[in-house]
Amino acid sequence: MKNIESLGDLFEMVGCEASFFDIGRRITKITPQQAIQFDKKQQAYPYPFRQHAWLACLLKTKDTNKAKAADHAVIWFIKLPLDESGALNLGTRDHFIKTIVDKILHKGEEAGLAEALEDSPYAFKPDQERMANFHAILAKQLGTPTSHYYEGVLDYVTNRLNESLADQQDDSWQALGLQGIAELAVQVESTTYSPLINKALKHAPNPFVSALCHSLEHHRLPADIEKTLIDKLLAEQNPLMQASYIRALSNTPLNNNLLLPLFAMLGNLTECSDEQTHPITALAAKCPHWLASNPQLLRIIMEKLAHRDDAFIAFKQIAIELSQHPETRQPLWVLLRQEHISATMAQAVSHLFTQAPNTLQ
Repeated sequence: MKNIESLGDLFEMVGCEASFFDIGRRITKITPQQAIQFDKKQQAYPYPFRQHAWLACLLKTKDTNKAKAADHAVIWFIKLPLDESGALNLGTRDHFIKTIVDKILHKGEEAGLAEALEDSPYAFKPDQERMANFHAILAKQLGTPTSHYYEGVLDYVTNRLNESLADQQDDSWQALGLQGIAELAVQVESTTYSPLINKALKHAPNPFVSALCHSLEHHRLPADIEKTLIDKLLAEQNPLMQASYIRALSNTPLNNNLLLPLFAMLGNLTECSDEQTHPITALAAKCPHWLASNPQLLRIIMEKLAHRDDAFIAFKQIAIELSQHPETRQPLWVLLRQEHISATMAQAVSHLFTQAPNTLQ
């Protein structure tokens, strides 16, 4: 048997073509070149989240007809730790490969492939929201039909939403499935469906809008959708909805149109209520590229967290998360070493190396 020294070797051994998606910070297709580079530790993993690579691996046998790909595909959800440089921990990866090979040799390739992750410490189950969005993205890529939930969502935004605007007591949105909302969000760049998404963002009830925003975070947004979300963020007072709008915009490059509502939302440096941690957490978890490109924005959220009356717990959690991301690691440490930070933030920095808290949730 050929030496198996990478995930690519493993999938080649069992006659599979593997497609990789990162589903940590957001759902992102990993290019074949990126997959080779991180698999062989030629480059750091491109999308680290909480010091791990959160991978969805779509495995198809090489002789599978494309039209039947979804029927024959096996999907693995695996979480592999990263080392201090952000690259795969090869010892852990090799242990994972060995456990898979042992199962396949014991059960045979077909059964082993489908059951390989049973009881594996490297397997994880995505939450309902991630799973719905991953399936929506995958269905679009494979050209497979939408779920039965999609028609209900489409009917709601096309017809029933008009009726509910006149009837403030209408609660028909509560019967809609998260899968259908994710399948609508996948169509955000379509000239047919983008106007319906824009309409829903402007007029649907907050719970529906929030779910739609959480699905939109995985996609590039047309200019009109981006403008609607920025306008909504500028006018919004509810911290949970502010966080949802930030998430929806998180795939957008930071620009001056975004900075105005963000600075207005964050407000006073020395005040940070429990509710205000929702948009701050969204910024840290979903938008590290914004914080890396704007030192003032990074400083504001760290100062606010330092001034919370929680023994610097939130400050530590966010600092640890940002220090583990390749884009924000250097800007964060530049900020924390500055002489001109507040005395309170300087005190928070001194607590960073005490007992480590749980990672950001």
